[in-house]
Amino acid sequence: MINLLNNTYYFFGALILGSIMMYLINILINHSWNYLYKTESLKISKLDVKNSLLILLINILVAIPGYLLFTTSNISFTENHFFIDLLLLFIGFDFTMYIFHYLSHTLKPLKALHKDHHEHKYFNIFSLYVMHPFEAFSFGILLTLACLIFSLNFYSFIIFIIFNWLYGVIGHLNTQSIKQPVFFGNHIFHKTHHTRSNCNYGFYTVIWDKIFNSAYKINPNK
Repeated sequence: MINLLNNTYYFFGALILGSIMMYLINILINHSWNYLYKTESLKISKLDVKNSLLILLINILVAIPGYLLFTTSNISFTENHFFIDLLLLFIGFDFTMYIFHYLSHTLKPLKALHKDHHEHKYFNIFSLYVMHPFEAFSFGILLTLACLIFSLNFYSFIIFIIFNWLYGVIGHLNTQSIKQPVFFGNHIFHKTHHTRSNCNYGFYTVIWDKIFNSAYKINPNK
């Protein structure tokens, strides 16, 4: 499978097709969720559509530097340590993205960029892809740096990318519930973040929010 990456046509074909499929499946899941659970969905604007398509394009283009590093042997993949590498990616990105997300709400330059995503207090089918282009580009660069620093298991890396996308889809499903999760983040956890903005900065887990005291606490008196 790794050898197929040496075929440029195969790589870009898989990259473009996979990115478009993720985009469309996100729309399908979100629409189906709203229909089945009768949840209120944010009205779709023309800007949402344009922004989401731009982010889709950036998600494709940002993979090019990493691929060039791969073709020049600066990035290499292995078929060893599948579970270790998957766990490394999970924990490493969970912590790193918590820090970046927190800074995006506290540092003025990053806060100005992140406000685009927070215009959605609740969600529509494009909310996952509504963000500043810099944020999408930054995440792609972080993935590239992870591959550059560590010789990761190829299958761990691919599964992590799919997992990260799926978690993003789940996190942007509408809900009226405020019951907070115990360990793993979910749509309730992230919806609370969108409505309040000063809590629940975590991505895959709530552990960093609990450690750094930024997890949302339900007031029992209300």
